[in-house]
Amino acid sequence: MIWVVISLVLIGTALAFVIARQRRLSEREADVVVPSDLGRRVQAAVRALRTAEAWSPAKAPEAPEAAAAIEAALIAAQPKRALEAAEGALGATPEGASARVWLAWALCANGQPAAALDQLAQARVLGATDGPVAGYVAARAEHLRFEHAAGATGPVPALVTTADLAVVTLATGRGSGATWLSGSAEVELSAGQVRAAIAEHRDTTARCLVRALNALALAPGFADGAYLVARLAIKAGFVADGRMMFEALAPRMLGRPDAATFERDRRDLDDPTSAVAAARTTPVAAGAKRSRSLKVL
Repeated sequence: MIWVVISLVLIGTALAFVIARQRRLSEREADVVVPSDLGRRVQAAVRALRTAEAWSPAKAPEAPEAAAAIEAALIAAQPKRALEAAEGALGATPEGASARVWLAWALCANGQPAAALDQLAQARVLGATDGPVAGYVAARAEHLRFEHAAGATGPVPALVTTADLAVVTLATGRGSGATWLSGSAEVELSAGQVRAAIAEHRDTTARCLVRALNALALAPGFADGAYLVARLAIKAGFVADGRMMFEALAPRMLGRPDAATFERDRRDLDDPTSAVAAARTTPVAAGAKRSRSLKVL
C-alpha cells in the first residue's frame, strides 16, 4: 500500500515546475514536461534483459587497458582497489577519455559523485560520448549527488531515502518534509517552494532514468545498468515496471558481492516499512566532496 501511495504521488507530478537549487530555495519556476513513455521503456528494457547475453564493460573496444582489473574490483565489492586501478590507468594515459570514464565509475563506487561528474566532463572534452558505461555512470553520479545533497549516504543509498519520503509528505499536504528541503524543522514553505521541491525530485529522477535507459539500450545485458534502471524506475513512481526489472535481474545477481544490497532493495520493495522508518531520521549535513585519494586530476 505504501508503494501505491508513493507511485501515485510521483507519477502525478509528471507535468511539473522545475528549479535549480544551489544553497537555498528559489521561487523561480519553469514548465518542463517529463517523458510519458518511461514506463513502456522500462518494460522494453526488461524484455531485452531477459534474452540478452551478460555484457562485460571491460570487453568493450573502447575500454582502457586496466578495465578488467577495475571491473573485477568493482564486482568484488572492493571500491578502493578499483579506484587505485582507475587512477593508475589515468596516470598511464592522462589524455585517454575512456580512462576518465572508468575513473568516474570507480569514484561512484566510492560514494564520490561530484568527482565522478567532473571526470565525465573532462572525458567529454577529450571526445567521450555516452556509451553504455559513460551513460550509466553519468546517470548514477547525477542521481547520487542529488541523494547525497538530501542527506543520503553511501554509494548505493536505500531504496527509500529522506528525499523520497519528503516529497511524498509534501505532496500529500503534510509539512514534515520541510526539514529535508530547508535544513530546519521550524520553517513554513510557500506553495511555490513545495511545488519546486516536488518537481526537483521528479525532474532529477526522471532525467537520470532516461539517461540510464539510453545507456542500457546499448548493452541490454549490462547487470549494473539494469540495476540502476530498476532503482530509478521505483523512485520515479513506476513501481510495477521497476519491480519487473528487479525480478528479471535477480538470477544475474546471484553470487555477486553486491547481491546483499540488491536483496535489501527487494525486501524494501516488498515491505518498505523499515526503509520508511529509517528515512524519517534527520538528514545529516551532506556535501559531495572530491575524493581526497585522487592522485591524478
